[in-house]
Amino acid sequence: MDQTEHPIQVLCDPHVIPMLMFLGQNGPSTKTVIYSAVGRSANMPAKIDRMREAGLVTVDEVGISEVVGLTDLGRSVTDLLSGIDSMMASRTPE
Repeated sequence: MDQTEHPIQVLCDPHVIPMLMFLGQNGPSTKTVIYSAVGRSANMPAKIDRMREAGLVTVDEVGISEVVGLTDLGRSVTDLLSGIDSMMASRTPE
């Protein structure tokens, strides 16, 4: 992550919030499972690396797979995002 970049900028990257929400709902998952559920892009590995650098996820090798899981910070951010999602989904149209 760029030192001059505000930490929240990582959430602006396409697919990052959906990946966090997926991990929050499904727990640690292989990169392949995440890509299948959220979307495939040549940039997905770089997005996961950015999330790791921001302290949101861990990436562990398990056999031949890489498993991505939320850190405590990632879980807190995901919980806040879930709350925002719930508020927006339940709002009454004006």
